[in-house]
Amino acid sequence: MAFCHTNLTANLNNVQGFIHKNQYPAQMNIGRSEWGSVQNLRFWVSSIGSITNAASIRNADVYNIFVTGMESYAYIEQDHMSATFIYRPAIYDGPLALNASVGYKFGACPRLLNDLWLFNLRCTLA
Repeated sequence: MAFCHTNLTANLNNVQGFIHKNQYPAQMNIGRSEWGSVQNLRFWVSSIGSITNAASIRNADVYNIFVTGMESYAYIEQDHMSATFIYRPAIYDGPLALNASVGYKFGACPRLLNDLWLFNLRCTLA
């Protein structure tokens, strides 16, 4: 999998061998933000993808494409606890109780299993 900024989508479309997600076989599990693939590398895009501003020798923005290999990282739940979203609605019976609470709790640990299978491709726009 590769994670990158949405500004790279036009460049990805022009890569030789690029397959847009609309051309995938019907049985494939396609993610909402997935854009397409080149060979066996699937690209996921986000408008908050990583950009290093004015980092090239020509003062252009450099886009970071984070590539992860299978089993390069894991998400380990601890004490058999999964994530919990907590919401307490506002109380409307008095002027001092007009508040709401939102929280998130989890017992988990993201873990790098093999950092040799993680790398950062850096590029500028064509």
